[in-house]
Amino acid sequence: MKTVQEYMNDPRILNDPGMADTLEPVKEIHAARLKLQDETAAMTPAERNEFINDKARKFLASIGVEPRLANMSGQGKLHPREAAAI
Repeated sequence: MKTVQEYMNDPRILNDPGMADTLEPVKEIHAARLKLQDETAAMTPAERNEFINDKARKFLASIGVEPRLANMSGQGKLHPREAAAI
């Protein structure tokens, strides 16, 4: 797989007139998005989600952070309240 730096020399970035005067960090973000798009182009949405989540888990593990997951089941439902007496 190509690196982000290799994507910086990709024709899709070099030949884009909107990228000519763009700051370097913006070009890097665009290159990273192209890399992710190319890596996941043939995946189903479920495979893509697992791929991205696995990358996130590996990154967090590399910096020594254990993810804390929240269980949001049953949340977000509106429940009627009784009128308050004034």
